[in-house]
Amino acid sequence: MKKQLQLIVLLLIFTPYLSAGCSNSKEFWQKKVAKSSSIEQFFLDNYACQKSFYQKLETPQKIYFDTVLYPKNLTKEAYLNRWYAMLFTTNDSDFFRKFSFFNNYFTTHRDKIKAEELRCFQTQKGFIKPVPSDKFYGELQKRDMLNDVGYLYPLIRWAYVHNGVDMTLSRERVEKAEKAFGIKKGKVGDKEQFARFIALFGEEYDEVATALASKLSIPQIEAYKLLVVITYLESRGNIFAVSTTGAFGPTQLTLHYYMMYGEPSNPFSPKASLTKLANKFIHYNRIGKSLNSSVIAYKSGSLLKCQNGKNNSDVDCRYYNDYKRYMSEMSSFSQKNEISRYLTGKSYFFPEIKALKRARNKHNLKHYEPYQYAILKGKTLKERAKKSMFLGGRPFNSLGRMKRSEIYELQDHFGVNNIGVISDKKVCY
Repeated sequence: MKKQLQLIVLLLIFTPYLSAGCSNSKEFWQKKVAKSSSIEQFFLDNYACQKSFYQKLETPQKIYFDTVLYPKNLTKEAYLNRWYAMLFTTNDSDFFRKFSFFNNYFTTHRDKIKAEELRCFQTQKGFIKPVPSDKFYGELQKRDMLNDVGYLYPLIRWAYVHNGVDMTLSRERVEKAEKAFGIKKGKVGDKEQFARFIALFGEEYDEVATALASKLSIPQIEAYKLLVVITYLESRGNIFAVSTTGAFGPTQLTLHYYMMYGEPSNPFSPKASLTKLANKFIHYNRIGKSLNSSVIAYKSGSLLKCQNGKNNSDVDCRYYNDYKRYMSEMSSFSQKNEISRYLTGKSYFFPEIKALKRARNKHNLKHYEPYQYAILKGKTLKERAKKSMFLGGRPFNSLGRMKRSEIYELQDHFGVNNIGVISDKKVCY
């Protein structure tokens, strides 16, 4: 009898560690969370026990779990891939290596890139001697560059310039993403999802809104509202939203934009999504366009559409009018809680969310800006000038490849008549 009692006691002690670690103890799971390198890694490592650990999570942990896995009932592949995507929010190159099907611009068009463009790319990337095309991809593989979109950025751009956006490529990305991430095409979030999303990623919203406000000379809370309303209209906070036309992520930017205009980024990274959205508004503001015209341009590609009060039944104009209505009705709001309750009826803003040990994208606006070249005219900055070359072979003076904001600063100082600007897709080096 004594031995039986000892056996029962031992079973009670070790039960939490049996069945692949699927314990019913909150202490057990919270210790595992604390020992994990990140909350994303914890969710990755414990897929088999999600029903057990979910009930033992703290409220912020549940909010993160529910936000990323919305809507639920995912396959194991989709569950794991979603957490990898969130883990790789800190490193875009890791994302594109893991999910290389997003890189099909280059894999499809790479053999059509002209010999002189190949030489230009090699010059940019520090190849000591030119490598012939039949050996080029082997050299990329040796350098671990074959699936690194950051390194392949110029080639992707040139492939696009010469071949256009092939809808077949977009359809292929959408189909593979649907399977890989358990995406339901055209599915946006609901009010509950959006309330969780803006609270969970409040730090990202604040960082981008602060930078955007400074660039547009508007109050930070107005920049915040702008970012929140656009996210609400685009995805309702569904991180893994995808449209039938191939727009991905919280702000529904196309891969054409993610990979052509600015450093290529993980389309499911909330910080990168908000940053690229902000950079678009900063650019429109720079060329003298109002915020309202910038919003419709973001949606439709036109700076003039829907500005005359006509075509209100058009889908783009409905979007634009909704944006104006939300901004007007929230004009007196100064607190994030008020904004959340207006849009969703709920608010999940509380300090504990900030304490989550999750992967955070620390890149600023400048990191995701497009690269361009300043064209130095006359004797402007002659002492710093470098010889650059257009793809067509014509030389010009520049300061080398620069971020767009750096060229803006030069133009502000020396004048646009003395500092021109050109996209890097038209430049060899």
